[in-house]
Amino acid sequence: MEEWLKKLFKHIENPPSRPAFWQNKLTTIFIYGTGTMAEAIYRVLTDNGWPVTGFIDHMERDNPFIHGIPVYKPQDAPQTKSNNNVVILGIHNYQADLPKVIKSLNDLGFNRIVSTVELYDHLGDQLGVRYWLTSRSFYPPLASVLELLDSLWADDRSRSLYRSILEFRLTGDATLLPPPDFGTQYHPQDVPTPKEPIRFVDCGAFDGDTLSDLIKVGLPLEAVAAFEPDIANFARLKKFVLQESRLTNILLWPCGVYSSTTQLMFETGKDMASSISESGRSMIQCIALDDAIPTFAPTLIKMDIEGAEYHALLGASRLIKDHVPELALSVYHRPEHLWQLPMLAQRLSNGSYDFYLRSHAYNGFELVLYAIPR
Repeated sequence: MEEWLKKLFKHIENPPSRPAFWQNKLTTIFIYGTGTMAEAIYRVLTDNGWPVTGFIDHMERDNPFIHGIPVYKPQDAPQTKSNNNVVILGIHNYQADLPKVIKSLNDLGFNRIVSTVELYDHLGDQLGVRYWLTSRSFYPPLASVLELLDSLWADDRSRSLYRSILEFRLTGDATLLPPPDFGTQYHPQDVPTPKEPIRFVDCGAFDGDTLSDLIKVGLPLEAVAAFEPDIANFARLKKFVLQESRLTNILLWPCGVYSSTTQLMFETGKDMASSISESGRSMIQCIALDDAIPTFAPTLIKMDIEGAEYHALLGASRLIKDHVPELALSVYHRPEHLWQLPMLAQRLSNGSYDFYLRSHAYNGFELVLYAIPR
């Protein structure tokens, strides 16, 4: 095993020697955040009999209570004189600047901050996999795979980012991550551009945001096939396309993208986070790209489809083999996608790709794999 990987796994073998946050009965527990993750943490804590004193949120709220528990501004949260206060970070999204949040809490006297990664050591089974977040013990059995992927990156920046992402996932220390590349998602300036003119397949087209970005940076779109299964999102996508005169050859599909042409349950109404889900309340039509656009001859395929990327790649195996388009794939929706997606793309293309990795948001979100034809 390479030295960088041995060093990485020491974070698991030698965890910090401090007690679990609930072991001191005098501990006052706060949850930072009021969103989906914070709610889930509250539920699990109370199910285990650990009372929550309050939520902390820097944003103004109409209702200053959640489940009867007060929501404090950071500067207003009460602290015990014995300094037994614990703040659990209940934020797990692409917008939060975690080092800034932690510093502000430290400045206010909160010194015991529990990251989501540390929390998962104790409660991961109850909270479940959420995007890239899972138990640290998930990674050591995959050492040989992680080592192999490290050798596939085409540039030092990708390799460095890859190692930083893994270290962040094993420590929860967001200061290890480099600053994200805001504003360059799907067209990073230091990654080779796709063949022009571009024949673009947009999987997870949302409201046309990626199309808008590509148009703004001047990439010539010869033809577009856009797929968006959420009805509300699709209506916004259609409105954008009708108002955008520079899109002259575009097909819109109100469908999901998958490994086969089938119908699946879907969690709708969640804006950009709507997704295929066994617990979804709606059913959508899903199609394999090989079935839907067999003669499209794409030069660029983007997939940001909330965890269905692996299946969707399988459904595009013939297009990838025949045309070797550039791929821009989200690799943060599942922990294993970081290595599964590049390895699948390598297999489907018979080794025809160079791989680049770029981060376009905070906390390991909007992490995109760029597969560039050699």
